[in-house]
Amino acid sequence: MSKNIADFSGFPTDNSSSTNLKYDIIASKFMTGIRNHERRAAPTQSTGVVGYLIGAVLELALATMVMVFVGLRWIWKKSN
Repeated sequence: MSKNIADFSGFPTDNSSSTNLKYDIIASKFMTGIRNHERRAAPTQSTGVVGYLIGAVLELALATMVMVFVGLRWIWKKSN
């Protein structure tokens, strides 16, 4: 490397294919690290499943209460 080209801590600034390959490898490793961090920091899907489960239980309870109310009302009307 000549004295006219700056050297940034071992990272050459020329536009050769070997330099471009080094930068491609470094960028690939950097992006892989970012993706791994995003996966680890992402919220788990269990919170959504729990929400759906609670909703289903509440819906079942409401449907049961409505059926009991309608049944008792029908029995009340039949007895009078």
